[in-house]
Amino acid sequence: MCRVAGGQWPVVTEITLEGLMARKYLIETHGCQMNVHDSERMAGLLEQAGYEPAERAEDADLVVLNTCSVREHAQEKLFSRLGELRGLADRPLIAVAGCVAQQEGPKILKRAPYVDVVIGTHATRRLTFLVEQASAGEHQVDVNPYDDVSFPLGLTRRADPVRAYVTILEGCNDYCSFCVVPYTRGHERMRLKREVLADVEEAVASGRREIHLLGQIVNHYQAPDDPSCDFPGLLEAVDAVPGVERIRFASPHPRHASQRLVD
Repeated sequence: MCRVAGGQWPVVTEITLEGLMARKYLIETHGCQMNVHDSERMAGLLEQAGYEPAERAEDADLVVLNTCSVREHAQEKLFSRLGELRGLADRPLIAVAGCVAQQEGPKILKRAPYVDVVIGTHATRRLTFLVEQASAGEHQVDVNPYDDVSFPLGLTRRADPVRAYVTILEGCNDYCSFCVVPYTRGHERMRLKREVLADVEEAVASGRREIHLLGQIVNHYQAPDDPSCDFPGLLEAVDAVPGVERIRFASPHPRHASQRLVD
């Protein structure tokens, strides 16, 4: 797929998968807390579209492998699992998501042409659209570098009854020699403060009491819609939401640990 000008989301009408055979899904998640939260988001998108969760790949009509580039032998493990899925008697649609998908893109199809969807870390919101297109028999690859890091409020299917992951920024600009994140998660993009707080409020309203803020360098946060709100300011704003009892965050960098944060 071609790059979208300005890194904006393409206009897509609401997708429902009624009438299609694929009705149950399974997401297998590897890697960091960001991947876990991405899987929660994908689960919410699929359930909005009419899917129900499956316990096993054998029972699923769609299997999503949410991959990690950091873990040892990540690609080898991915293709080993793809081979297992291919061998199922009633093969499901197969989607490869996450950092390996972003890093390898269409090369995955060259090695595993039976994969139906390759969806990068920037394109999570397009999952149901891509699955619908793949259901019609056309391979789908979307590793475009979208800048928009917003996500529909209330759609995330949170796996933990107490803790809620809330992404506050995506990507990184540091390009450390040992780290693949800038290549798989893109350049640094901040979520709007009002969206973060709305996400927190929704999580608390659904019974969560612990908020876990996520970002590649989480304490580098600077609100795009409030120039006075840095990371310590965001922590204060989240703490002020009624019902929040504990705040955690990952992953900070000591270079951005201000005295205000320490205090």
